[in-house]
Amino acid sequence: MRSQPPARKDILFLLKKSGIALTVKAGGMITQYLFIFTVARLLGPGILGTFTLSFTVLQLVSILALMGLDNLLIRKVAAARVAGDQAGLKSIYQTSAGITALSSILLALLLYLAAPLLAQHVFSKPWLTEHFRLISLALPPFVWITLHAAAFRGSKNMLGFTLFKTVIPLLNALFILISWYSGFPFTPVMGFATSTIIVAVFYVLTWRKFSGLAGSPSVPSVHRAELIRESLPMMITGSIFFILNWIDNLVIGIYRTEAEVGFYDTAFKISSASAAVLMAVNAIQAPTFAEIHSKQDHKRLRNYVFNSTRILFYATAPITFALLLFPELILSIFGKDFSVSARSLQILAIGNFFNCITGSVGILLMMTGYQRQYNRIIVLAAIIGISLNFLLVPILGIEGAAISSTASKIFWNLISVIYVYRKLGITSIYLPGMRRPGNEQQGGDNTTNHSG
Repeated sequence: MRSQPPARKDILFLLKKSGIALTVKAGGMITQYLFIFTVARLLGPGILGTFTLSFTVLQLVSILALMGLDNLLIRKVAAARVAGDQAGLKSIYQTSAGITALSSILLALLLYLAAPLLAQHVFSKPWLTEHFRLISLALPPFVWITLHAAAFRGSKNMLGFTLFKTVIPLLNALFILISWYSGFPFTPVMGFATSTIIVAVFYVLTWRKFSGLAGSPSVPSVHRAELIRESLPMMITGSIFFILNWIDNLVIGIYRTEAEVGFYDTAFKISSASAAVLMAVNAIQAPTFAEIHSKQDHKRLRNYVFNSTRILFYATAPITFALLLFPELILSIFGKDFSVSARSLQILAIGNFFNCITGSVGILLMMTGYQRQYNRIIVLAAIIGISLNFLLVPILGIEGAAISSTASKIFWNLISVIYVYRKLGITSIYLPGMRRPGNEQQGGDNTTNHSG
C-alpha cells in the first residue's frame, strides 16, 4: 500500500483533530447561548448587561491573581508528564496552587472593598456595588478552576480543559430557571458564584485523582519568586488579549446603560460562532507549525498554511453570510429588543471573518521565532482598540464598540500577514481564486533560522 503524501496526511490530521476540538468548543458555546437566552428572555437585557459587566471585572482581576501561572503550568505539566517526573509535577502544581490561593483571596477582599468606588466613580452606576461584591466571592474558586483547567490542558486532556466552560453557564441557567419558577430571588451573579464554587471543588478532586497526586508523598516546593518571574511575561500577554476581547464591554459600561452592554455582548458572542472554527483549528496548529518549521521543510509549511486557511474560509463563509443577511432574525431569538444590535452583529461578523481568512497567523509567527514581533503587533492593536472605543462609544454607542473591535482585529491580522510574507515567504491569507503555494513569488528574506 502506497503511503499518503505529506500534504494529504497533514490535511487529514488537521480535519480530524480540529473536528474533535470544534465539537468540544461547540458544546461550550451552546451552553453559553442557552444561558444568554435564559437571562434575556426571563430577566431582560439590563440584567444580562449587569452580569456581563460583573463577569468582565472578575476576569480582569483573575488575570492579576493568576500572574500567568496558568499558562506556565500548561508547559510545566506537559514537560513533567513526558519525562515521567511525578515529583516535579506535584511540586509545580502545589506551588502554583498555593500562590494563586493567596493572591486570589487578597484580590477578592480588595475587590469587595473597592466595589463602591468602581460602581460609583468608574461606571457611574452605584447600584452595581452589590453585584461587584457578590462576584468578588467567586474570584478564588474561578482562579482555581482556571488553574486546574490549565493543568488538564498540559496533560492533553481537552475534556478536562474545556469542561468548566460548559458546566458553569449550564448550572447558572438552571439556577435562574429554578429561581424564576420558585419565586426565590436569585440573580445571574449569585448563580455564577454558586456554580464556580461547585465546579472548583469538582476540579480539585478530579485533578488529584487524574494526575495520581492523591496520596503521593510530599515533595519540596518550587522556589516561588523564580516561578513568578517566569510566569509574569505570560500574564502580560494574557492581559493584552483580555483588553482586545473585553475592553468593549467595559467602555460601554462606563458611557452607556447596562442594557446596551447586554445587547452588545449578545451580538459579540453570536458573531464568535465563526471564530469557534478558528479556535478549534488553532488548538492543534502550534505543535504542527513548530514541528514542520524545525525540519526546515518550507514547502510543506507553505502547503499546510494554505490548506488550513482554505478550510477556515469555506467553513466560516456560510456562517458569516448568515450573520450578514439575517442579523435581526438571529437576534430575535433572544428577544425583540435585541434587534437594536443588528448592525453591531454585522460589523463584528466582518471582523471575525477577516480573522479566519488570515488563518492562524499569530501562532505561525510565534512558532517560527517571531513571538516578540507578534507581541508588538498585538500591543499596538490593543492601543488602537482602546483609543477607538473611548472615541467612538460615547458618539455611536454599541456600533462604535463594534467598529473599534473590528478595526483592531483587521489591523493586527493584516500586519501579521504582511510580516509573515516578508519573513517567511508564505501567503497566509486565503480567498477563492488564489494560487497554490509554489506558484506564488517568494517574499522576504525567507531565512531558516528565526531567533526573533
